[in-house]
Amino acid sequence: MKHKFVLYCKSYRGDLERIKLLSETIEKHNKENLPFIISVPEKDKELFESDVPYYTEVIADESYCGFNEGWAGQQFVKASFFLTEISEYYLCIDSDSYFFKDFYLSDFMASEDTPYLIMHSHNVFWEWWDRYSYKFNFDARESYKKEYLSIKEHLGTGGKVQHYGPSPFIWDTKVWKWLNLKYGISNLFLKHTNELKWYGEGAIASGANFYPCAPLMACMHYKEQYKMYKEDWDYQEKHFHNQYLGIVMQSNWDAPLKF
Repeated sequence: MKHKFVLYCKSYRGDLERIKLLSETIEKHNKENLPFIISVPEKDKELFESDVPYYTEVIADESYCGFNEGWAGQQFVKASFFLTEISEYYLCIDSDSYFFKDFYLSDFMASEDTPYLIMHSHNVFWEWWDRYSYKFNFDARESYKKEYLSIKEHLGTGGKVQHYGPSPFIWDTKVWKWLNLKYGISNLFLKHTNELKWYGEGAIASGANFYPCAPLMACMHYKEQYKMYKEDWDYQEKHFHNQYLGIVMQSNWDAPLKF
């Protein structure tokens, strides 16, 4: 392995402005100079190398993954990063995230060979959802539980349903290698295209070494959630500082770059 731990972001030209912000905040808050690897489609590589202000290396998705189209392809690329052999462990962070606080390796690794694993009951989100679910035409609780139980059954894990997100995720490449050798990642994704759920249950099923932790960043999953914080509760970014390292501003609802 080239590195023990890196920051890794799978991106593309549609998220260029978002990853530029992420890059700037990594440069500012990355106090131990952890390597920052960006993966993009081959056709976007030169653009990112010239326009993103801070990174260690930009690599092409196609150099290690044959499928990178759309949302499913993005998840497949992230799960396949172990094939590059660039790092043993990595923080898998999305382009629509940014840091507002200094961070260190100890925020992601409990010891030299024990990564933290985002693992919790998702209670903060469900408290919000149960209050505002009337605004949506689907049942998030039902789909969430159904997919997790299906994955747990497939891998033979038991216990309560736990959530392994939101991003950024701390991943051990040994878990993805185990899943790929035993099941084939492409086969798992044909069943459920959800990288964080496969990884979390895979870490348990494979007997991986990890230490559970709460989410690293606050996440604005929906526009209505953002409005609740901003308009109903008059939240400012500073109100998240004690609990989190940064914020995820979900690009799937065209969120502003910053909270």
